Amino acid sequence: MYCRVKEPRDLLQNLCTLQYNHRLQYQNLYHPLLPTTNNHPPQPSRVTQFISTFFTIIHKYHYPQFKVEVVGTVSAGLEAACWSPDQELLILVTSESIVVVMTADFDPIAEFPLNQDDFGENKFINLGWGKKETQFHGTEGKGAAKVMKPAVKEVPDWDDRKPWISWRGDGQLFVVSHVAQDTQSRRLRIINREGILQYTSEEVDGLEQALSWKPSGSLIASSRRLPNKHEVIFFEKNGLKHGEFNLPFKSNEMLVKEVSWNQDSSVLLVWLKPLTKNEGDPKDIVQLWTTGNYHWYLKQELKFAEGINYLCWDCTAPFLLHLLTPSHLHLYSWVVTNNISRGFGSVDLAQVAVIDGTKLLMTPFRQSIVPPPMSAYEVTFTEQISAVMFAPPIVKTCEASPDSSVCVEDSGFLEAFDPPGCNSNSLCVLHGSETLTFLTQAHANDILDDHGCNVKITGAGGNGVTVKVNVHRVIAQHKVEWDPEKTPKCQEISQLCNWVWAAKNTLLACYKTEEVCYVVMVDIQSIGSEAGRVTVKAVLPVEESVVSISPSPDGTIAALQCVSGALLELNFQTQAIEPYTESGEEVRFPSVCQQVSLCPVDDGSQVIPIGLTSRNRLYWGNNQLLANCTSYHIHTDHLLTTTTKHMLLIIPLKHSTFSKLFTGNAEDSSTVGSRKVERGSRIVTAVPQDTRVILQMPRGNLEVVSPRPLTVHILKVLLNEHKYYQALEIMRVQRIDLNLMFDHNPAEFLAHATHFVQDVDNPQWIDVFLASLSETDVTDIIYSFNYSYRQNEGSKTQELSSKIDVVCNAVREAMIALDEEKFLLPILTSYIKMTSCQMEVALKKIQNMREQTDKKFKVSAEEGLKHLLYIADVNELYDVALGTYDFDLVMMVAEKSQKDPKEYLPFLNDLKVLEENYRKFKINVYLRRFQKALECLRGTDNHKQECLDLIVSENLYKEALQIFSSSTDMNKAVCEIYGIYLMSKQHYNEAAIMYTRAHKLDEALHAYQQAGNWKMVLVVGAQLNFSKEEMNVLCYSLVESLKNRNIPRDAAWIYEEYLQNEEEALDCLVKGNQWVDALRVAYKYNRPDLVDTHIKPGALEQCESYLEEIINLTKMFRQYHSRLIVVRENKEKQHLDFLEGNTEGHLDSDLYSDTSTVTGITYSRSPVTGSRASISTSGRTYRSTKNKKKLERKKFSTKEGGAHEDLGLVTALHTVFVTADCMASTLSDLCTILITFGMDEKAMHLQTYLSKLLREMDRKKTEIWPSSALASDDEPEFGPQLTTDGVVNQIKGGGSGVSFVVERMRALEPHLRHPPQVTRPSSWGLHMLRGNR
Repeated sequence: MYCRVKEPRDLLQNLCTLQYNHRLQYQNLYHPLLPTTNNHPPQPSRVTQFISTFFTIIHKYHYPQFKVEVVGTVSAGLEAACWSPDQELLILVTSESIVVVMTADFDPIAEFPLNQDDFGENKFINLGWGKKETQFHGTEGKGAAKVMKPAVKEVPDWDDRKPWISWRGDGQLFVVSHVAQDTQSRRLRIINREGILQYTSEEVDGLEQALSWKPSGSLIASSRRLPNKHEVIFFEKNGLKHGEFNLPFKSNEMLVKEVSWNQDSSVLLVWLKPLTKNEGDPKDIVQLWTTGNYHWYLKQELKFAEGINYLCWDCTAPFLLHLLTPSHLHLYSWVVTNNISRGFGSVDLAQVAVIDGTKLLMTPFRQSIVPPPMSAYEVTFTEQISAVMFAPPIVKTCEASPDSSVCVEDSGFLEAFDPPGCNSNSLCVLHGSETLTFLTQAHANDILDDHGCNVKITGAGGNGVTVKVNVHRVIAQHKVEWDPEKTPKCQEISQLCNWVWAAKNTLLACYKTEEVCYVVMVDIQSIGSEAGRVTVKAVLPVEESVVSISPSPDGTIAALQCVSGALLELNFQTQAIEPYTESGEEVRFPSVCQQVSLCPVDDGSQVIPIGLTSRNRLYWGNNQLLANCTSYHIHTDHLLTTTTKHMLLIIPLKHSTFSKLFTGNAEDSSTVGSRKVERGSRIVTAVPQDTRVILQMPRGNLEVVSPRPLTVHILKVLLNEHKYYQALEIMRVQRIDLNLMFDHNPAEFLAHATHFVQDVDNPQWIDVFLASLSETDVTDIIYSFNYSYRQNEGSKTQELSSKIDVVCNAVREAMIALDEEKFLLPILTSYIKMTSCQMEVALKKIQNMREQTDKKFKVSAEEGLKHLLYIADVNELYDVALGTYDFDLVMMVAEKSQKDPKEYLPFLNDLKVLEENYRKFKINVYLRRFQKALECLRGTDNHKQECLDLIVSENLYKEALQIFSSSTDMNKAVCEIYGIYLMSKQHYNEAAIMYTRAHKLDEALHAYQQAGNWKMVLVVGAQLNFSKEEMNVLCYSLVESLKNRNIPRDAAWIYEEYLQNEEEALDCLVKGNQWVDALRVAYKYNRPDLVDTHIKPGALEQCESYLEEIINLTKMFRQYHSRLIVVRENKEKQHLDFLEGNTEGHLDSDLYSDTSTVTGITYSRSPVTGSRASISTSGRTYRSTKNKKKLERKKFSTKEGGAHEDLGLVTALHTVFVTADCMASTLSDLCTILITFGMDEKAMHLQTYLSKLLREMDRKKTEIWPSSALASDDEPEFGPQLTTDGVVNQIKGGGSGVSFVVERMRALEPHLRHPPQVTRPSSWGLHMLRGNR
């Protein structure tokens, strides 16, 4: 709260006039000098105001011309008047109790009498559900139905008997409180703005004249005096009573002059006047009440010795009060703050103090969560509490810390009463006019009540119940001593505001005079001893009004916020006040902040001012941090904030973090943790060095949350200090992934595995930890916010073969070394959890324990077995036991499981009678360990067929070949069946090899023939000792096969080498274009005649064929190329016409491919007319699979006029290019043989025609495949990343800003979108023929 005082100057005469003419009624009028009771601002265009007098005269006051004009008269006289909130209606109440509704121009709209029997337009309807005589009346009995309701009493003498008017905030209804003519008691009438009566209140005894309608519209406040109490009473808009609260005095002590709601309906003001006049008593008292969780709290009480002439709330600022006394105009401003302890250490109890009149409600949230309006305990004072100050959090190194670490000393008291560095929970309370009471934590057997103060346990025990919290006791009570040399002196200590305990021995406050504001430094000396004193040691002037004081955590400076938003720095040592600077720049908030703090950053190396305005702007120095912040709290290492989006943000107190937030959205930043909270939640406090954050809902109830980022931060501190027990406890309660125990620092955990087991010392907790292990590194995924600095360090477990195995081995070794019997269950879990499950080892350990019958274990074998059955699948455990071939172990597991003995006993009995190796074979087959089953029969040929059947059924050919030696018959049998399997899979070469190893050469020969491996066919034929005739038959069959497969060169080799038929060999070489080999064969066997009969005719025939093919390719290329140019021009013109809206008639729907983003619209064509039959705004198509395949074939058609003709032409041209390119290499050999035989002209024509075709194709390649297609081959953008500009560019340029031609080519297969690769040699033609081209 801060107060500004102004002299009324020229207004004083007008006020005196109003006082002299006591019949003037101004309490509900807008006076030019005084705000209205209803806080309705005047319209800017209206320069006249209204004044009424008891003598029926209505005046119009012109402002600022200071002229008075008579508007008219009311013959009956006026009793009250009030403007509507929108200043459009004026309500008058005459002396005859007539309500008159008038416009702003004083034209009457409606009038009606208050004294009438009608309830109103919305009269309650009686449904006739029973009579009073037949209703149930509880313990009162039936006689209650005959009891008559007592008549209400008449208004007392001190009632002014005048009507009072109050409007609802929306201006749709107003209420009139008047004295009813029939009962002479007060009654409320609720009327709408048309002047029609809506409701009448129920008869309430003792109702007084004070009246105020809550601006939010829910309640009407008034007061009621009963014989035993005085209370504020509330009514609903229908006139029914809706709650009340008692005023803190007797019924005959005070007169409720007025009640008034502030602008946002959060504070109710009660203006009181004492009925008895005693010397020294105030003439007027103002009380401020707030509500939460259906309880009313008295927050402030102001007493005025000279009395109050007028008061009202400000029209715009909800916590600004205008108050007029005979000598001054006071402006009081309040802010809503939380009185909380400010310690950073673990000894701080997160104390929260709530003012409720003379009671201080205390709750230490570290020890107990007590929801309001209750509290853990309460301290009652003799007078109204004005301010609460908790001790400051002064950080220093102290000897009380066992590890000589940094601790917190918050005490201003003697160390004899408080251990050094352990009293951030102490507080000072200002109550009454000038009394300061100091409280500290009570020790055992301390007297709690002292100096007239009473401490009572309420919500945390007491009355025979164990007290669960540490309570406070009064240690000292002092009055502030003002040094006469310290001037100017404040007239009353109650005028000091903005109290704060800034340093160990220093309190700060401020007060305002007419000219300047002063900051008062109060020195605390030896509190708690006889020499204790509280004296003013300095009074420092400040030019602007100081609205808040915020001390630094180290207790050396304080930030003073001025009314302009500027910050000043007060140095406690030098007592100098200078502008607060940050990085050499003065800090000034754009508007006044209702909450300001000095926030430590980077482990306290820097302090930054932070401020929150009433418009939810959170400022970090001169920069705006959040635009939607509703509350904040400085935790140990984080800044906690709530937002209007109902999010709790956790921001690390690092300068680098805040620098990133200034350039982006804090709620979306990876450096900020967040969690959702209930709508309207605000932070009350947070437990230091803990995970709990206390939030208060709008209704007033509390919710305690533990944000995950805050929890992980606390865990990091505990794990760094190797406090594994505390860390594991928090993880279990907060449901944190237990993998963090290892992932936080793998090397440290492995090095302290033994300490981990010793510190936790709980087999169940260790068991849960081992069971929850996974290979995932949670610091990279779930809790990456708290480990963002590791993003560039890579994985911490990448060097480990398996995190699970490493942790299980390390923890198991530690448990075995410490106490193997105690930690038996987690040891068993470590075996089961291994990636290569060692369930057999665990079972053996249980079996060994059962065999030691003479020894008593801490954990019995039965418990261990039950544990294994719990953490492992019972069927899997049974199978593992069976796999050990130990029937005693199998029975032990089976007996403890839920298996039916009828299921396993016959099976086990059948196995026992079998031979050992065969029994193991059957067990392994049952367990589907087939390789082990084969190994059991490795040394015997018994059960050969059963073994072969297993190999075939389970496809174990490869394994069987490794198990059975190559010299055994079993290996040959496996090779034979493997060959059969490979033949069925058409792996003929491999099948032939298996047949060969099995000595099945006939089957091998057939397999090689199927594979086309003619060389191995000849080899196997030789192995079979075929005769010459049989070999010839075999060779002729091979030659025919090779000819059919178009492999003439291999056929020629067989003819030459095996059949000695050089003529047939040469014929095959000529057909295969093997001209050089053909010449070789002809002259090798001295057959030059074959040159004239076979080679020359073959070369000429091939030359004519090639020449004809080249001519056809040239013709096709030119035809397709010219047609492609025309088709592309037509389609591009059609596309542009469509974009410009000039398309008439038919539009080819196939112009756009299914994946095109040219228009984003899919058109479907009518089968009858070909016109656009329907338009779908979706890019999806619903064609069947058959139609899709048909469409794909249609795209590559070169039919003239086709929808995809351009795509078909590109495909055909691609084929022409490939054919011509492949022809170059074979044509070179043909030209060589032609020149050899002297046919130069034919060779020249052949090479010349092909060269011309290839050059022409190379020149026109870029026209067919534009160069932009190579750079724009990526798929177009879709989805949320596609911007509006991107859509426009795609429509204008055919998608992603590329040409229409390229966009069309995207419908082709990827290899067709580019020109074919050149495979011919660069010097493919003969040099001797190049000069004549």
